[in-house]
Amino acid sequence: MARINVVLHRAFIAVTAMVVLGSAGCATNNANVASYFGGGPPKPTTIVVSEFEIVPGAVSADRALTPSYRRKLGKMTPDQLKAELASAVNEAVTESMVAALIDGGLPATAGSATANSADPTVVVTGRIRKVDDKDRMKRRLSGLPPIHSNVTAEVQVSQESASARKELLAFVGDPDAGRKPGTGPTSAPTTTASTGASEKLTAGVAAEARRIGSASATRILAYATEQGWINK
Repeated sequence: MARINVVLHRAFIAVTAMVVLGSAGCATNNANVASYFGGGPPKPTTIVVSEFEIVPGAVSADRALTPSYRRKLGKMTPDQLKAELASAVNEAVTESMVAALIDGGLPATAGSATANSADPTVVVTGRIRKVDDKDRMKRRLSGLPPIHSNVTAEVQVSQESASARKELLAFVGDPDAGRKPGTGPTSAPTTTASTGASEKLTAGVAAEARRIGSASATRILAYATEQGWINK
């Protein structure tokens, strides 16, 4: 009889624990529950979108910078033009990505890749490069239409603090994500981002840069939904 009582007592404790955990789950989001058990990152207080590296040869200053903006710059060395090009492309990518992330419910901002805050901070970095044969092959094997874009982005999403860095997500952006069927390379998803980069970049390059930012934000928002940072 004593043995039966012990078994029943243990069963009662187990059922009580399940009820308590179930009740706690109703009061917390998925990210907090996952974090408590070590299964996922906590919701960040800030998502910092840092400047992307522009791989040499991905975009040329002659093709990308508008003639009016180049005249405004005056006489510059090739290295100075490359720096202006990188700044203009990053401005378009960052504005588009930050606007899309904010519209999706995440606390995004543009800034440095260095995270010194003790609070959870997610940093988005990446590099823009030419579309290669491997990209085209993957798209064909996926049954998708041929790629029309010339550039794509390799994106890394990391959780960073003053003492540690953990990669959360890495992907190669779909260069044609968000393109409507039948549209040319100058079509881009609209966001609430400003259009300052449009004064510096030709229409096609500006649209590609904004598309990279918007498509990358879509992937990040999907990840954030999986982690319970935002609602579906």
